[in-house]
Amino acid sequence: MEERYQSTERLWSGNPNETLVDYAAKLTPGTALDIGCGEGADALWLKNHGWEVLGIDFAPTAVARTKAHGVAAQVTTFSDFSHEPFDLVSVHYGGVRATLKEVEKLERLVAPGGTLLFVHHDMESAEVAMPEWLAENLRELETVELTRRERHLTEGAGAHHQSDVVLVAKRAA
Repeated sequence: MEERYQSTERLWSGNPNETLVDYAAKLTPGTALDIGCGEGADALWLKNHGWEVLGIDFAPTAVARTKAHGVAAQVTTFSDFSHEPFDLVSVHYGGVRATLKEVEKLERLVAPGGTLLFVHHDMESAEVAMPEWLAENLRELETVELTRRERHLTEGAGAHHQSDVVLVAKRAA
């Protein structure tokens, strides 16, 4: 993926994901983690709406673009990431592996009363956690919503995907 970022000035649309905007706008701003932050559009939207945001991505060029927006970001894989829990953990098309160890790590990153917003394209994968698989394997978070959502994206590398699956899960306060 790093090669894709290096080969173009901008890989994605530059706009925040509609699902993030719709869900996060209903929440009280606090701390947020954007897993797979890409070029930082989601992280920037969160920051501009009062959130204290940290973005992570394994592609150095993506992290540099996120930092250029004035958002804290670091180069790391989800597997190697460790931090105190966040009020919002947002994963849009991120590379969380479909293992119980990574599910446990993901759950630990959600603070008491916090929300996990996990979105991926409507597709199958044996290696990457998909929202439906994740919902079945959550132990510490309660699934609040699991639904399909049509996408209305006309530009950027992900424009050819027309449907997403959205998981919203919460940790008890």
